[in-house]
Formats: sequence, structure tokens, C-alpha cells
Amino acid sequence: IKHRNNKIIPHRKTLLQPPLEQVTFYQDAFIVLIKKRLGFNRHSIGTKQVSINAFPENIFVYLFEHEPSFRYSPVQRKYSCSFQGEAGEQRLKQLVNYDHWNVRQDPKLRTIGYVLFMDNEGSYGVSFSWSQSEFKENERVFHCGTATYPSYLKQIVSFRKHQT
Repeated sequence: IKHRNNKIIPHRKTLLQPPLEQVTFYQDAFIVLIKKRLGFNRHSIGTKQVSINAFPENIFVYLFEHEPSFRYSPVQRKYSCSFQGEAGEQRLKQLVNYDHWNVRQDPKLRTIGYVLFMDNEGSYGVSFSWSQSEFKENERVFHCGTATYPSYLKQIVSFRKHQT
């Protein structure tokens, strides 16, 4: 299958359409892992990477193959897809089926941790990638796919007064 960026996945026909329950499971896993990375102290700020081991190739392809930035490298057997700025943030909300995937609020500290897409200094992007690891032992070959997602996490403090 040819993509808009003229990349071909030679083995595309062998990748089965995933069941909706499986897609939902990995969307939820992604959201949980991002939320856990969104901390509320100064050590939580900066570039972080989330990895999901044993991530099925067909799920990654199903979620991202129709995106303009989707790429496949047959030599590396690696996929990538990136999202930029506000449009990227909105598109990811649709892909993971949850509007608040990139924000976490601490009601006690009145702080918010979030994945940064835009600020006064400009626009930021995030990239997803999938690669396959291989392990050989006793004349067997084992494969495992890993999806990774590096992003820039930021924190803000809300100074709203408590209502009494």
C-alpha cells in the first residue's frame, strides 16, 4: 500500500485488522502511561519518553497509517508518525478517543501537568515510533514490538482562590 508520503509497507496484507477491544486496550494503556508521567513537581518538567513493550504492529499501523506524517522504513523495520502544534494535539485527541489524554490535575496542590504542544515561544511536536526487537536463542527467534512516544511535559500552578 502506498502512502501519501510514498512509503510502502511490503507486508501490509499480513497485518490483520485489529478488533476494537484490542485497539481500545492500547489506547487506554497509552493514556494511563502518559498520565503517570505527568507529575506535579519540578523534576517532572522536560522531555520524557513513554514506551509500551509488546505493542502489536497492526495496532500501530491501524492508528497511524492514514496520517500525513506516517513513515515506514523497511530496512529498520520501523514506523514513525509525528504531530505538531494545536492541530496535532486535536488530532491525537481523536486518535486516542479522549480529549484530556495530555492533561493531569492535582486538586490538592492546584497544579496541572500537561504535554506541551504550543506556548508563547512556538509550536512543539511529538513523534510516535514502533520498532521490532529480536532475540535469538537455542535456534529460536523471538520478536517483540515496542511503541515509544517522547514528549515535552510542563507544569503550571493555578492560583485560584478556594471557594468557601
